[in-house]
Amino acid sequence: MSASPAPALDAIAFQLAAALEDYEQQVTAMVDTWLDMDLYHEVSEHIETIRMLSATLPQLGAPWVELLIAHAELVHSLWRLRFRDDAADREKLQGVRARHTLAVQSLKAPCLGLLARGQQAQGGAASAQAS
Repeated sequence: MSASPAPALDAIAFQLAAALEDYEQQVTAMVDTWLDMDLYHEVSEHIETIRMLSATLPQLGAPWVELLIAHAELVHSLWRLRFRDDAADREKLQGVRARHTLAVQSLKAPCLGLLARGQQAQGGAASAQAS
């Protein structure tokens, strides 16, 4: 009998959820201090890590693409404000940030769901062994 891939998938889901937490914090700092290029590069590295981890969990393909689009829109809005700061662009940034936050949450939720199912399965297996 072969070993279940569940523990490895749980580990990936955990790493992805943690990477998303770090990414959210870095994005907030990036927006608040735009145009800190070092921070921009750190955020870009986080997005790459999230991409790699998401690729290992095919069920996360759609939420990952949503996050990638939201990330690109956010960076584009920040660049626009850098070179053309007007009220309409500032207002648009608020909407872009809200969609970005929603995209992060939409990717994080299934990760946490995978972890919860993994914990339930382990609890069930432990109960079966105890009987």
